[in-house]
Amino acid sequence: MTFASTTPAADTPSASSTAQFVQSCVHFLRVVRYRQMVLIACLVIAGLLGGMYYSTTPRLYQAKASLLVLQTGAEITNTTMTAEGVRQGLMPTYEQILLSAIVLEGAVKYLDPADRVDLEGVTPENWAGSLRSRLSVATIRLTNIIGISYRSKSPRAAVAVVNAVLRSYLTFMDETHKGTAGELIEVFKKEKSEIDKKLVTIQADVLQARKQYGDLGIPAESNVVHPMVQRVIDLNEALIKAQQFRLEQQAALSTIETAIRNGQDLEQHLLAIEGTIGREFVLASLGFSEHDVAVHSEFEKGLLADQTELNNLKAWYGSNHPRVIETNDRIRMRQQYLANYQGRVNARLAEIREKQLAPMMVQMIRQRLNEGWNHEAALRASYEQARTEAVALIGERERLNMLERDMKFLRDLRDELLNKIASVDLRQDHNDIRTRVVSEPTLPKSPIWPRLSLIGLCSLMAGLGSGLGLIYILDILDDRFRSPEEMRIQLGAPLLAMVRKLEDLHTVGLEGVQSHIAPDAASSEAFRTLRTSLAFSGHETSRLVVSSPEPGDGKTTMLANLAVSFCQAGKRTLMIDADMRRPGLSAQMGLKGQSGLSDLLTSHENLDGLVPQHVRALGPGLDMIPAGRRRATPTELLTSPRMAELLAWCESNYDQIVIDSPPALAATDASIIARLVDGAILVVQPAKNRRRLVTRAAESFTAFGANLLGIVVNRVGDDKRDTIYADGSTYNYSYEADNDPSEKSPAAIPLPETAAAEHGHSPDQPAPAGVVPRRVA
Repeated sequence: MTFASTTPAADTPSASSTAQFVQSCVHFLRVVRYRQMVLIACLVIAGLLGGMYYSTTPRLYQAKASLLVLQTGAEITNTTMTAEGVRQGLMPTYEQILLSAIVLEGAVKYLDPADRVDLEGVTPENWAGSLRSRLSVATIRLTNIIGISYRSKSPRAAVAVVNAVLRSYLTFMDETHKGTAGELIEVFKKEKSEIDKKLVTIQADVLQARKQYGDLGIPAESNVVHPMVQRVIDLNEALIKAQQFRLEQQAALSTIETAIRNGQDLEQHLLAIEGTIGREFVLASLGFSEHDVAVHSEFEKGLLADQTELNNLKAWYGSNHPRVIETNDRIRMRQQYLANYQGRVNARLAEIREKQLAPMMVQMIRQRLNEGWNHEAALRASYEQARTEAVALIGERERLNMLERDMKFLRDLRDELLNKIASVDLRQDHNDIRTRVVSEPTLPKSPIWPRLSLIGLCSLMAGLGSGLGLIYILDILDDRFRSPEEMRIQLGAPLLAMVRKLEDLHTVGLEGVQSHIAPDAASSEAFRTLRTSLAFSGHETSRLVVSSPEPGDGKTTMLANLAVSFCQAGKRTLMIDADMRRPGLSAQMGLKGQSGLSDLLTSHENLDGLVPQHVRALGPGLDMIPAGRRRATPTELLTSPRMAELLAWCESNYDQIVIDSPPALAATDASIIARLVDGAILVVQPAKNRRRLVTRAAESFTAFGANLLGIVVNRVGDDKRDTIYADGSTYNYSYEADNDPSEKSPAAIPLPETAAAEHGHSPDQPAPAGVVPRRVA
């Protein structure tokens, strides 16, 4: 994983993904270069296996031929090469025929014993299956050509087998067609004879059905209705009208009888029943004829016409004009006639009003009602008889239709059989399917298998694939950094310096620091390189925190040498042991158990007067604040505002501040301190630290928003897994009690009260060698 502590982030997620992918590829290429011997070994093994396979595999030879298939006859009348029906429907059939047992068994009969090399050791009943396993048949795409190929151990046998298969196939097709044609003719003739018998019988049934139906020669598809059915329809309509007339007479009779009982005027009912019993009948009862009524109506129409004409004439002529006088005379004559006619009607009504009108009206209606009943009964009887005959007629029609359909089907079937018989007769000596060999098999000059190029390519691909896969698996299993470049790329932080393994001086204080006792040694040059890298890093580096992924990585020794290097450069340097859990720097400088950082952070006094009391002078320009007495909550002390105030005081009094912290994976103290200073330095021991642990340690700084200035590779070339600190004790993070009685409880460490305490050490503990205690003013 790449960290962006010292490099700018990608502009977009896609750009970041691309960069990450390229980085992964570059990393894998470096891994391949690092383990190139594994890849070479896999390629060599794959090449050897491919060579062994090529040298031991029997040679196979292949012979090929092409067979053209064309369809002719009634369905396809040409012999073009684009017969879609053959290509799509029948070509798979011919492929299977070529692979069928009967064709392959026939091919074996055409083979000489010398050409049966592929059948050696095979039982005769399995010969067809053995040939089929080596024979390939496939239609060439978008053509009517079937490709046939055969693989054999002998080139001559391959050619012989292909020729034998072609010969057997052609023989089979010819015999099949000729034998089938004769059989088909006999079957078709027999079916035709049976159909003729059925056709004669059904024709007689059709004639008989037509006679019974009374067929008039009307086509079935026409819309003309049979007379008997039309008669039923007409009788039904007449019956409905008769029922309506009878109901009208009943209603009129009931109305007249009610009017008579109530004493109502019957003249108005006489006009009402006119439409029911008939106008002519009413007039005849009154003594008038239909002619009189017509004349009366004509006079009324003429009167209206004359009045209209008179009005038009008056608009143009005077009253003495001859046409006006003539029109007035006609109007008077018509009015006189109409008045006389109405008088006669009124006189007749007056005659019959008192005694004859009511009986007459009842009698007329009852007479018409009886006629209606008789007419309705006659129509109903006729309708029922006609309906029964029509229903029987429909059954006969359906039977006739069925017989006609059967007769048509038999005629069509007979015609089809005649066409098939004629077609088989015409093509008995001319096959519908024509086959021709368009490509003869030739003797192969070289084997088709094994192919050196293909086996070589497969061996190369297998070697590359297995080699790269094995390298990838080894890279996953090997969870260590193999080079500083790999560490720099994966962590995304610059490599500040690489330090060789330092000699253990077995002493405390500055006498145990390599840069102090041998500043001109080659091992001390790495710390000056580290100092220079920090100076040119482009970041403020006056306040630094040093940490490592795990205990035993040499961070404390690295910090002490770096602080001495800063002091040698003329900077007033202060070292702070912020590892209040297991203060390794305090122990290395001989200040373990003395008051220091924990006391400053827990005190409420002013730092200006309190800090100088806890600063210990180690040498000219080099001071140190020990870890102090052990506290139960070191993380809370480091996150308090007191810590920031302390760093501000130190920055105002010193040129360089270097802080030792617990390992990044053991506690969050290093990340907390890194947020308060200019940046952090991560000390890594590649031979010891796992890659995922180093990655997690670097992530811990970026997760807290701290600045990871770079990586220091420690103990280059050292393969030891356990790192022992200079004081000879293994770095162990726990609160378990040790053999130091001063560490059993914070109360066991006395506060400095004597002059010896003022010089930086407790009264009951002598100052360590090489340490010059002093008070910072």
